[in-house]
This record gives sequence, structure tokens and C-alpha cells, in this order.
Amino acid sequence: MNFSFDNPLWWLMTAALVPLLVHLVARTRPKERRFSSVELLHVLVRRQARHARPKDWLLLLLRTLCCACLGAAFLLPYMGGGDEEEGGQALILVLDNTASMGAADGQQVRMNRALELAGAVVRSLESRTRVNMVTLAAYPNFLFEQPEAARPVLLRELARTQSQAAASADVEGALKAAFRQLNELPETVQGRLLIISDFQSSVMEKPMAQLAGDARVDCVSVAQTSTVENISVDSLSLTPARPLPGQKVSLRVALRHREGPSPREGHVAMSVSIEAGNLRLSQPCELSRGGRCEVQFELSAPTEPGDWLLTARTESDAYPGDNVRHLVVSVADKLDCLVIASDRAHAGFMLRALEHMPFLRTLCLPSVPERAADFVVRHAPTADDVPLIQERLAAGETVLVVPDMVKDTALHPLLTGQKKILDGEVLTDGQAWQTPVAAQDDASFALFGSEALRSWEQEGVYSRVKEVPLTTGATVLMKYPDGVPALVRRAVGQGVLLVWNMPVTARHSRQGFSPLFLPMLAEQLRHARGASSDAELVAGQDYPELKLPVGVAPVDVRLINQAGQELPIVIGAATVRGEQPVLPGVYRWYAGEELLATIAVNFPREESELSSFTPESTPSVLSVSEAAEQVITPARIALWPWSLLAALIFFILELIISRPSGGARMSAES
Repeated sequence: MNFSFDNPLWWLMTAALVPLLVHLVARTRPKERRFSSVELLHVLVRRQARHARPKDWLLLLLRTLCCACLGAAFLLPYMGGGDEEEGGQALILVLDNTASMGAADGQQVRMNRALELAGAVVRSLESRTRVNMVTLAAYPNFLFEQPEAARPVLLRELARTQSQAAASADVEGALKAAFRQLNELPETVQGRLLIISDFQSSVMEKPMAQLAGDARVDCVSVAQTSTVENISVDSLSLTPARPLPGQKVSLRVALRHREGPSPREGHVAMSVSIEAGNLRLSQPCELSRGGRCEVQFELSAPTEPGDWLLTARTESDAYPGDNVRHLVVSVADKLDCLVIASDRAHAGFMLRALEHMPFLRTLCLPSVPERAADFVVRHAPTADDVPLIQERLAAGETVLVVPDMVKDTALHPLLTGQKKILDGEVLTDGQAWQTPVAAQDDASFALFGSEALRSWEQEGVYSRVKEVPLTTGATVLMKYPDGVPALVRRAVGQGVLLVWNMPVTARHSRQGFSPLFLPMLAEQLRHARGASSDAELVAGQDYPELKLPVGVAPVDVRLINQAGQELPIVIGAATVRGEQPVLPGVYRWYAGEELLATIAVNFPREESELSSFTPESTPSVLSVSEAAEQVITPARIALWPWSLLAALIFFILELIISRPSGGARMSAES
């Protein structure tokens, strides 16, 4: 029989001393006085005491046993539970503390329900039972290297555990490691694995499906409903991605609604607010159930270069972690432009115009470097260059392509995805094509009046590609009188493709002599800017990193989180990085008091889908109410009812024995 003296009611066992104390107090004797008239009674009392003294000791024993049984009943004794000689027990607890566990499901947050259950299970174990715990948020974290007999340590760790708004990096690895610890236990140790989770489909379903069935595994789902209704801010994008000081920009906030347990039709009315420096704006919107929508804000970039923090929020719901998203935008005084041409002569007057634009840093190279740029101008690319151009477009860059005016092999694959050679044509004998503007209502022509545009149309062009294929999403900004596109703009991925079907050398075009050429080219580039890419740190997995600026000593660099706390960093040869992966929020790098960079870490998108599943690869799926009773591995028989019954029996015997006997009554009467 095993008693758990960790029970806070263990002191009730002291109730067994009460009858003894009463007995000792009752033994005090009054002062004796002798009277001849009562001497006969003394003889009778002494004769009765010889019979009553054993009876008193028996009553003391019965009363002591009755109180001891009552106290023991509150300690919940049990029969069984394994012996030291048999090796004992071991429990490995897999506790899901990923972001989805922070959702309010029913009347309680899932994580709170999981912690209550885990605490009840651990407290119900024997003090010598070996335990270990692994949490699943970000990188798996085992409490001990191997299961240890340290229940108090595990209980303290549970009190500190919270759900983390971080992506789950290696759930499958954590489960395999827990299984490995279970299988490495000595044969005399009876082990069991308990998984407490909401079994979020996007995180847990694939790892659980790869687990082999094992009779020593129990799963407890703390999800009250299979799906929780949720609205999230899916993304923020700014166009242009890297604005100039004071430039007009568009901020798009993408929202998504995820269905609840009972899918319904209709719309959800809500509001979206943004913060941009000291500016606060809000817009109402309607989001279809199970659908997506986009809200657009028109802003002006700050007038000074530097990092610009943008934040979007929605109204709070049952899962507030994904209701906010940040975007850090670099406002630059100059933008980088790469001109790729075999030599400067081939780039013609376009290169000279780019080099004279005050907002550009222009560099002419014979091949594409690895470094990123805001604009890339490709002169006469070939089909072999198409994959690299597509990579640049996907990264959010603006690529201006001047096709080969003799035989072009790159234009058709870029616009349609199909290989085809496009022939060029040349006019001679003083003839020329005019280039009327096809889309005067486009914002890129807003600076030019009708007179200026008519003068631009008169500039002669003597060579061109005679066919430019158009696809969905392409905008013809200029075209020749016979309908052949002269300037086409098309969004591709995060970037923008500009097709400049006009020659850029003085031998084939008079546009280079026009005073409108430089501002016309500048406006086309300025309005053909891609949106910001979504490349960002993965919360809970990636480390914030900073390339050390010239002249900054590593020892002066500090990493500060959103709460103003300084985080530990690791200093490398040319970089510094955080010592640990960071959670969602805004982080800033400082050198002394100087701000070096701002970093936004956002909520992982895969954690926004709050649909749960029932694991099928394990034999036991317990409810929350069943888990604390069934997860204890050894079979046990509760003895507290028998303790109460014994106390009742002792009490009844005490009543029977304490009744005066018939002889005692007769003696008293006599």
C-alpha cells in the first residue's frame, strides 16, 4: 500500500493523536478524602476498576484507529503501483505550446486547459516516477536529457510554460526523440508517452501520421471544436517597395477569414487600421466568410531617408496573435540601377539619361552581378537570360528590356512563357515611325501636358521588333500608328517588366535629342516599381542578423526588442546576430544611441489555420476528463473507501464497548 505524502492534507494523520491526548488528560485524579460512610463504596469501585481498565485501553485503541483511518482516507491511498525492485515507472510528456494553443476555444484558452491537465497528471504520479517533458514551439526543447525522478522541477517548468507565437520547426523530430527516450528505458521500467495538444492539422497531422502505433502512447486533445473561426492579416505590401523621400505609395493589407465549426454564407463587417509613423488611418471593410479581401491605403513616404515602420491591425478575435502585422520599408535617397550591355555604346543615350537622373546610382556592367538592385536594364537579352530575368522579377525588381532589333529570342518567353524568335525591321530612305501615346490617362504621363506629348510623338524611330505578344495583365503605354506596341508594362511576381520596343542609339532614333526623353524615362521607371516582397524572419526559427557598417565597433552594437529590453547577441567576423530566435515583434539594432536598422518579425502564417484532427496512428485518444485517471501506467486499486469503512466499523465497536454492562448497573444500584 502506497501513501503519497506530497498530498497537502498529510497533516490530517495527526488526528490519530487526539484520543491519546484526551486519555492522558482524563487520567488526572482529584484529591482523596476518606469517610467511613463511603468505605463500602470504595471497595466496590476498586473491584469495578479491575474490570474497566482493560476496557479503557481497548476504547483508546479503537478511537485512535478510527481517527487514523479518517485521516488516511484524505490521502487517497492505493494498492499496487509498482515496486522499486521492478524498476518503477516513467512518463514522457509531449506538450504542444505552439501558437494555435493560444486560441480561445469554448470557455478557456487551449494552453490553460493543457497546463491544468499536465499538472494534474504529474501530481498524480509517485514521487519516484521518472518524468521528462518536451515542448514543441520553435525548436523542440527537452527539460532533461533523459527521464528523471524530478516531479517538482517539472511542475515548476509547467508554471512557466506559455504558448509561443512561433513556427514549429521540427515537431516530427521532437516526437521521434520522445519515442527514442521511451524505447531506451530499461526493461524493468514501465514507460508511457503522453501527447497533450490541440492537434492542429497544419502542424501535427503529417508528423503524427508517420508515428508507428504503440500501446504505450496516449493522446489528449484539448481542442473543444475541430475548427475555430479566425480572421488574420495575411500580408502587407507597399508599392513601390523602396520609395523615395516624399513619394506617393500604396499600402495593401490582405485579410483572410477562416471558417468556424459551422460554415456560413455572408460577410463579416470589420475595420482595418494602420500606423505609419505618427499617422493613424482606419477603413471599414467586408470580408466574405472563408474568403479573402484587400484594403488599400494611399500614403506619402517620409521626407527623410531611413527605415519606415508600417503596422496593420484588425479587430481582436478569439485568436489575437495573427491580428497584427508589421512591414519595415527602406526609404532611400537614391535607388540602384544596373545597366547590362556588352559595352556602353550599345546602351546608347538611355545610359546617359540614367546616369543623369538625380535619384539613381547607375552602374553599367557586361553581365548581371549577384547583388540586388531596384532597376535592371537589359539590352538585347537572349533566351538564355530569361531565367535570370524571371528571378529578378520574382524578387521584386523592375526590369526594363530593350529587345534585339534584328532577331529577338527573349521577349516572347518573358511575356508568354513560350519560345519563339521575333524578327526586327528597319526603315530607310528618311522614313520613320511615330510613337503616339496609347494610355494618356496613366499616372506615368501625369507630368506632361498635351502639347508635350504631341511633340514626343513627332520624334522619329527607324527600327523596332515588328511583333510584341500581349498577355493578360499587360498594359500598352505607347504604340506605333499600325498598332505595334512601343512600350508595355506588365507585373510579374513581385516585380514589374517594362518592354521598351524603341531603339536607344542615335543611329536608329531621334528620341535621344528630345528634352522629354530623360523625364519620360524617369517617370516610367518611377511608376513601374514592384511591391515589397514577403521575405521576412520566421518567428521562433531565424536569428536577427546585422552586417556591421563601416566604422561601427561590434562591442557597441545592441539589439533591443519591442518592450525596450536588450537581448544577448553573438559577434562574428563581419556580422552580429541574436543569440536566440526571436518571436513576432519589432526589433532595432543600435550602435550606442544611433539607430542602425529596424527588423519586423511577423506571426507565422501556417499557425493561423485552427483546424484540428483526431490522430489515428495511436491506439488511445483520451478526453480531458479521462486523461488524469487513465494515463498512470501501473494498475492501482483505490483504498480510501476501505479506510472510511474501517473508520465506521471502529466507531461502531467503540459505541458497543463503551455501553455500561448489566453487572455495572446492578452494582451501582446496590
